[in-house]
Amino acid sequence: MNSKYTNLDVLRSLAVLSVVVQHFWRQCYFFHLIDFNPLINQIVGNISFTGVMFFFVHTCLVLMLSMQRSASPCLWRSFMIRRAFRIFPLCWATILLALSTGLSDQRGGNIASLGWQGVAANVLLLQNIANKFSSAIGPLWSLPWEMQMYLVLPVFFVILRKYDRLAVVFSFWLGATVLAVAVIRPGLPRMFHAALYPPMFIGGMVAYKLLSRRTSVQRFLKVPAGIWPFFVISLFTAQAFLMGRHEFESTPGIIIDSCVCLVLALAIPVFNEMSLPWIVRPAQEIAKYSYGVYLLHVPALIFVLRYLPGLSLFMKVVAFLFLTALMAVGSYHVIEDPLIRFGKTLATRLADSAAPSFIRPPEIA
Repeated sequence: MNSKYTNLDVLRSLAVLSVVVQHFWRQCYFFHLIDFNPLINQIVGNISFTGVMFFFVHTCLVLMLSMQRSASPCLWRSFMIRRAFRIFPLCWATILLALSTGLSDQRGGNIASLGWQGVAANVLLLQNIANKFSSAIGPLWSLPWEMQMYLVLPVFFVILRKYDRLAVVFSFWLGATVLAVAVIRPGLPRMFHAALYPPMFIGGMVAYKLLSRRTSVQRFLKVPAGIWPFFVISLFTAQAFLMGRHEFESTPGIIIDSCVCLVLALAIPVFNEMSLPWIVRPAQEIAKYSYGVYLLHVPALIFVLRYLPGLSLFMKVVAFLFLTALMAVGSYHVIEDPLIRFGKTLATRLADSAAPSFIRPPEIA
C-alpha cells in the first residue's frame, strides 16, 4: 500500500472502529451492563455493516493497485498465494484461540458446539456455503465472501486493463446491482446470497479506474483533504438513516448499500490526501493493525466482560481497548508480518521459476 494514499488509512480505521463499537454495544447488553435500546441497536448494526462494506471497497481498490504494480507473469497464482498468507494464518490463530478458550461471541463458542465439520468449514472459510455451521466468532462471517471474491479479482483486473473505458467498470457495477436485486429472495438457498456483495467490491474497481484519471478528475472537482473524515462519517450516517429497519438482503437494502459504496468510490479520487499528522499517524497505525483488531477484539472483549466483572464500565472499556491493541500489535509482528513476507517471497520465487529463460548466444570471436 503506497503511503501517499493516507485517505484510505482513515477510511480503513473508521471501518474497523465501527465494527468494534457494534460488538461492544451488543456484548454490554448481553452481559446486562446497559439497557437494550432497539433504535440504538439498529443504528449500530447498520453502521457496522457499512464498515464491512467499506472494507470491501477499500480492499478491492488496494489489491487492484497492487496488481497494477506487480510484474508477475503468473498473476492469478501469485495473487492467491499472497492473499492466502495474508488472510489464513491470523484467521486460524483466532479460531484456535476462540474455540480452545471459549472466548467467542457465538452460542457455544467451542469445538463441541461446532463439531469437527464446523471447525473445518471455519478453517477453510467455507461456512457461508456450508451454512448450517456458524462462524467461530462473529467477525469471521465476512472473510469467506472476501476470499471467494479474490478468486475472480485478477480476472476483473485483466479485463479492466484491456478495456480502459469507464463505461466498462460502471456497467459491471450496474449489472452486479441488478443481479443482486433479482436473485435475493426469501427462501432461496444461501449460495444466492453471494450476489449481495459484488457491487461493494466493484465499487473498489470504480475507485481504481477513477484514481488512474485522478489528475483529469481533479481539474473539475478538487475537495480539501480536511473534509474527508467528515465525509466518510456522513456516509455512515446516511446509510444508517436510509436503511432504517430494511433488511440488508432486500431490494431497498441492496440498492442503498450499492449506491453508498458507489458514492464512496466516486469520492475517493476527488479528495486531496490528508497530511495532518495528528490524524494521519493514528489512522496509519490503526490501519496497519486493523486485521488483528477486526478478528481479535471479540476474544479480548469477552475476556474482559467475563473475567473482570468487578471493574467499572469505564475501566472495562480501558481494559478492552488495551487488550485488543496488545493482541493486535503482537499478532501482527509474530504472525501477520512474517507470513506476509514469506508469501511475497514464495510468490516471487514461483513466478521467477515460471518465467521463460533466454539463453544468450555465444559471442563471435
